[in-house]
Amino acid sequence: MNAMIDAQTVSVLCQACLKRPAVEDICEDGPPEPYRVCRECAYRLRRRALRPNEWFNLATLHGWQKPLLHDDFYSQDGVASQPDMDNFTTDGMTAPTLPACAGSLQRLTDYCITRWYLGKDEFEAFGPFAPSAVLAELEGRARVGNRQIRQTMLVLCANVVGGLAAPWVRSQFERACDDDCLFVWAEAAAKCLPAPEGLHKTIGALCAFRGRALEDRMAALCWFRAPEVLDWIASHVPRQNVTASWGRLASVSDLSWSRIQEWLGIGRPLSLVALDALASYIPRAGQARILAVLGPKLQGCSEISSIKHVLEAYAAEDNAPRVTTVCNFIIQHLGQLRSE
Repeated sequence: MNAMIDAQTVSVLCQACLKRPAVEDICEDGPPEPYRVCRECAYRLRRRALRPNEWFNLATLHGWQKPLLHDDFYSQDGVASQPDMDNFTTDGMTAPTLPACAGSLQRLTDYCITRWYLGKDEFEAFGPFAPSAVLAELEGRARVGNRQIRQTMLVLCANVVGGLAAPWVRSQFERACDDDCLFVWAEAAAKCLPAPEGLHKTIGALCAFRGRALEDRMAALCWFRAPEVLDWIASHVPRQNVTASWGRLASVSDLSWSRIQEWLGIGRPLSLVALDALASYIPRAGQARILAVLGPKLQGCSEISSIKHVLEAYAAEDNAPRVTTVCNFIIQHLGQLRSE
């Protein structure tokens, strides 16, 4: 639904160009967060033909996951990939870079909101600012109610603020459950709350789910890297249709070689979890991003060569194609298996 802005508010600047008066509200489905834009930017917004700086300005207020700003149509630098507009040009209107934003806490936070993923460079850029000032900025941004922006603030709390953010992170738990963003909240809980508070809250939240719904959300437990998660896996893994996500979760949860041997001895379904976990320790293209972020290593295996003999023995007992394929893969790539 679109609406013209009345004469009393015509002096409000366009959220995209920040130059001309806003004369139109463009609304999308979901929370009432209209894009308040001038006529020129309204035309480009509808045609997915914003210039990079215009996209950046809107994304800092609305997040980039909205349909009209989505990564299907723009790069994270605001470059339009499918502009539906003749003679489209950016006219040198580039989006701000990290170095250009790093001198201002507000502008740096803006920049982070526009990123698909945040990493070391973004986190380190907050170093010059007092943690208390950073926390105040993040809390203020989260209050606008935008789901993606609130998630970004949680990620920044986890990686920039730490324990000082504990009261705020704790206060966001119910909202995270309501918004179905437990994964993001769990990272902040793991890094900001005293152990094992965040782990127990996350396990409690997962009690509401079963089957595929549980599998879709249990990755939140990855952030805690706790052996207690292995006990949870043993109690909740399904007897059939065990996906690799169970092994991936086990691999980041301080999994030891002795526990793998135990699970192989028990047999299915835990043996399948053990095999998938071992495979997760071998870096390769297409792995889940969480494995690259956490870089898990197999614990307590002083002789990697012993894995080969154990897997050969297990494959002889369970010669199902899935088992044979995973065992062969691990054996062939033992030299690349990460361990401590």
